[in-house]
This record gives sequence, structure tokens and C-alpha cells, in this order.
Amino acid sequence: MSLWSDWEGSAMNASEYKKYHESYMENNHGASPLYTFFCIFFTVKCTIYCAIKKNYSVSSYVIEYLLIVLTMISLHFYLNKYMLILNLITSMLLVYELLQQDLQFVKTLKQPNQFPTKHIQSITCIRGLTYLITVFAILAVDFKAFPRKMAKTERYGYSFMDTGVGLFVIISGLVHKDLKTEKLKNIIKSNTKFISVLVTLGVARFWTVKALEYQEHVTEYGVHWNFFFTLAVCKLTSTIILYFTDKALLCSLVTILTHEFLLYNGLQSWVFSNAPRTDLISANREGIASCLGYTTLYLFAVYVKQVLDNKTTPRYVVLVKFVSIITIFWVLLYILAISRPVSRVLANTSYCLYVSATILTILTLFYFFEVLFQQKDKKIYFIVPMIISAVNQNGLLYFLVANLLTGIINLSIRTLFVPKMESFLIVNCYMIITIALTVLLKKLGVKI
Repeated sequence: MSLWSDWEGSAMNASEYKKYHESYMENNHGASPLYTFFCIFFTVKCTIYCAIKKNYSVSSYVIEYLLIVLTMISLHFYLNKYMLILNLITSMLLVYELLQQDLQFVKTLKQPNQFPTKHIQSITCIRGLTYLITVFAILAVDFKAFPRKMAKTERYGYSFMDTGVGLFVIISGLVHKDLKTEKLKNIIKSNTKFISVLVTLGVARFWTVKALEYQEHVTEYGVHWNFFFTLAVCKLTSTIILYFTDKALLCSLVTILTHEFLLYNGLQSWVFSNAPRTDLISANREGIASCLGYTTLYLFAVYVKQVLDNKTTPRYVVLVKFVSIITIFWVLLYILAISRPVSRVLANTSYCLYVSATILTILTLFYFFEVLFQQKDKKIYFIVPMIISAVNQNGLLYFLVANLLTGIINLSIRTLFVPKMESFLIVNCYMIITIALTVLLKKLGVKI
């Protein structure tokens, strides 16, 4: 029995609480797109601030936790009413840092798009941050202190967690191995390993949920399906497509048009119908039907990486290209969402536009600061925050451990009846434990 359960929670048996938890998560329609975007954008700017402040000591972990993780948790648990004000403050802080430095904007942006580091640090930041945000959300959503509108939507709408799902697919595409630069043997080996891990995790999650009678929501992905399977399908499908052509943007466009055509001509109605789940396909129609949409996001991410990898083009051209795409996507989203509302369950065109515009806006900001701060007197000044770097190095393991710990906490505590302060403390302890594991592995030089 939970130490913090109130009389209502204590009166429920395990089966009743499971049904209560599942019903609590139903019928969510999300928040506004701007509110959802600024939820993520706030943490992005906190991360950029840490990246340009150049901390290298052990105490940096504490400082980064306070500036990135604690502020993120506090924003959602206590400060969500001040979302716009906090975003304004962080924006002003970054502008102040820009004005404090002699960055030679014009000269820097006219230089070729080359980086002094082996990896593009903007991508490293986005990957690590996506893992961090996702891990926070998968536990936080189980507490009533976490805003309900930030949880996954039932059918349509914008939410913090819906966005995180799409970002997770895109960060996989941002590190896709190119046949032009990698040997086919290495790509097959790498993809086989990654897909095998995802399928194994998907099967493990399914059996664990069933064995422990853990709360689940069939209309999210289906009876047997889960996000690990979706990610595996996206990886496999995209790799096969890109084996025959490197025109990732064209492939992304063709894929989403095909997907939208199928949705419009009966697929959407079938997914949202009450049709019986008589076989594997009908039982998992939500997860299977959304795969083409998520593959679109993966392919678009590969295109973005191709632009970033082009070392001959000037930096300002990259920025102009990204800003142009961002503007087009936001405008198209505004127009299209009127008749075809955003749906994570379907991964429809509106959803793909929203997620792509969000990630590209974030990436463009990271890129802007990276190219301006990355080199000064032959020293690198844009440094990936130590916590983000550690999480990025063992992202899948970090995500797996977080899922296990989330399950343990939910089986030990009736989270929906835990007061706000205790919820805040539990989530912080959980984040500290999971981050500490990745930091330890990084210090030991272990990469799994």
C-alpha cells in the first residue's frame, strides 16, 4: 500500500486502481501548439545556455541539473502558468550572451559549413535532450501534479508527450548512416543490431505489461504493439528506401502523400472504428497504420542531416534553407490543421508538419549558437552539457532503465494519489538516479 495514498486510493484494490489509472489517461485533447512548443523550447534554451557557459568541473553536473533538469520539472509541476514569461527571460538571457561576445556574425556565417569536432554538437544536444525529456515525461505523466493536457492525446491534438514521440523518431534519422560514407557491410551490421535491440525491447515490454497486469491503453498502439516496434519498422523501411536513392526529402514527400491518401480513403476510419480486433493486424491497427507517417519523419531527419553534412555550402545558406522550411511548415500546418487535425495516433500530415517544424526550429537555434561559439582563437566554446553528453552516449540503455524504474515506481506507489510535493521529490530522485547511471558509464568509458 502506498505511503501517500489517500482514503480513496486505499479503498481500491489492484484491479480497481488499474481501471482508474487507465480511465484517467483517456479523453485527453492536449493543449495549444504554441503552449506545447514553448514547453520544450524553454528547456532547449536552458541547455544552450549551459553549452555556451563552458563549465568543465565535476560541480558542472550539479549546475547543469539545476539549470536544465530541475527547471524542466519545476516548469511542469509548479510554473506552467508562467510559461511565456519564463521563455521570454531565457530568450533575453541568450541575447545578452550573444551581445557580450565579439562573435563577428557576418564573417562567421559566410564561412563554409565545417565543424572542428568529429560530431555535430547540435545533433548531440538534441538527441540527449530528447532522451532526457522523454524519460522525465514517462514517469511524470503518472502523477496528477503533471498537467493533464501535456499527456498523450486520445485521437487529435497537441501535447508535450505526443511531440516527444515524434522527436524520438527524428533523432534516429539524424544519425542514419549514409551509404556514400559508410560501407554496406557496416550499415547492415549496425542496423541489424539496432533493430534487433528494438524488437527485443518491444517483446519484453509486451510480456512485462501483460505479466504484471500493468496499466495499458489499447487505443495508443494496439493490443501487442508498442513504440519500440514502430521505431524498428521506421528504421528498416527507411534503410531499404535509402539504399536505392539518397533523395531523402523526395522520399519523405512521397511517403507522406501515400500515407495521407490511405488515411483519407478509409484507413483513418478503420483505425478509429470499433471494429473487432480479430487478428494481429486489426488488433494493432493504431501502431501499424501510423508507421508510414513516422517513416516520413525519419526520412525528413535524414535530409536535414544531409544539409548539415554539406561542408561546401556557406553557413548562412544552411540557416536560410532551414528558416525557409520552418516558415513553410508552420504556415502549411496552420492551413491544413483546420481540415486535417493533428493526430499522433495516425501520424498524419499535420502531425508530421508540426513535429518537423518543431525539431527544425530547435535544431536551427542550436546550429546558430554552435557555429557562432564553436571556434574563437582556435578554441571550442560551444560544449555539449556534460549531462546531455552522458545521456546521449547510452541513450537506449538510459531509456530502458527509465522504463524499468517507472514500472517499479508505479507498482510500488499509487502515483495518482501522491500529493504534488511528494510527486516532485519522487520525479527528481528518479531523474538523478537515471542520469547518475549514464554519467558513471561515461566516466568508465562504457558505451552500450
